[in-house]
Amino acid sequence: MPDLCYPTPIKHEGHGGPVMGLATSPEKNLLVSTSFDYSVLVWELDEVREIKQLMGHEAAVNVAKFSNSGKLLATAGDDAKIFLWDFYKPVIPKTSRFILDEHTAKVVDIDFSRDNQYLASASWDHSIKIWDAETGKLVKSIFGHDGPVNSVKFSEDSQYLYSAGYDGTIRHWKLSDGDEVRTLVDNGWGVNVLMVDEVENLLLYGTINGLMVIRSLDGKEVFIKILEEGAPVSALNYYPNDKKAIFGNMNGRIILIDLAKMKIQKDFLAVDGPVWDAVYNSKNEAVIIGGLDDTLIEWRLKSFHSNYFLPKSNNRRFQETDALSNGALQFARKCSICHTLDSSEIGRRAGPPLLGVFGRKAGSIADYPYSDALLKSTIIWTEETISWLFKAGPEIVTPGTKMPIQKIKKNQDRLDLINFLKDATRTN
Repeated sequence: MPDLCYPTPIKHEGHGGPVMGLATSPEKNLLVSTSFDYSVLVWELDEVREIKQLMGHEAAVNVAKFSNSGKLLATAGDDAKIFLWDFYKPVIPKTSRFILDEHTAKVVDIDFSRDNQYLASASWDHSIKIWDAETGKLVKSIFGHDGPVNSVKFSEDSQYLYSAGYDGTIRHWKLSDGDEVRTLVDNGWGVNVLMVDEVENLLLYGTINGLMVIRSLDGKEVFIKILEEGAPVSALNYYPNDKKAIFGNMNGRIILIDLAKMKIQKDFLAVDGPVWDAVYNSKNEAVIIGGLDDTLIEWRLKSFHSNYFLPKSNNRRFQETDALSNGALQFARKCSICHTLDSSEIGRRAGPPLLGVFGRKAGSIADYPYSDALLKSTIIWTEETISWLFKAGPEIVTPGTKMPIQKIKKNQDRLDLINFLKDATRTN
């Protein structure tokens, strides 16, 4: 039976968009979060207190990873770029050490070799790339997956690589020549997330069709096999020192596995919507989750039983159902994930604030990091140009900009949105 008194998760504000990726460096008491708002936030791990915002990416940032030494941080995103941040010094860097930009599509996973010498990246351009972590130079590109590569992990000796892809396979590669050693799994359904522990002989993975698996790396034994059909597995993290593994899926479900007993320790609905990433903090016995909300969600595991399920609620700003007007509803669903109606959050949303937008030249707000395409634009935002933007789409009206494809088909919906914006963005 579910708990009669629902526990309340702790919400940590900071981002201006959904939280896509999480990474921890427990030795330095650091947590890093990446977001749809193009930013990377650095937090104290135990208190989950924001320390610094790192900017530079030109699209949603999907993933972050610390090197095993904790001295480097890598972040990667939809802009097909990887940023390497120098954490050698106590002072957190303001700018990245290197920008790695050889991929041609979004980068969705990264991993440092155990010896900290190399960085591997998995991209939807169907490639795996190996980089020198000290110089930022591209060492090798590996092709072989039939479609996007979703996850990549180094072997214990840093001489081999494991990867998972949309083609449903998990593959084993030799780094020296880039040749495939063998295919470990041919699942039929795409594999989204992957972890490997050669010392403990463990392979952990999650698939598009909702399968969560922990088995022996040699394939002789399956320890955990859970299927939630229709709920793609979107998050997986592994903690060998704590004997824990965390799975998260697109239905908001979190499953914490006790690897010592190979049993489910906690199974609960953690967020309303997908779990994009989840990390475990052993000191606080907590799981921190990134999802569609702007906030990081922290669940203290002792506060509820393993069968606790969160009541559904549509309370995030871009999924409102009780807007006062159709125009307000269109703004909530189509615009508010990227834009505010005031000027107080430059750098905390993926798009600039809309206060005073009518009559304003595109790309003209000071201090906002516009794309070059928008800076060069001659568009003046009026009722006509805003209607055109949502009718034709930003890929037609503002080609080359960072704005995601967003259209409103119905004329009345566009008109209602414009009328709402005219009132909501007045400066006097």
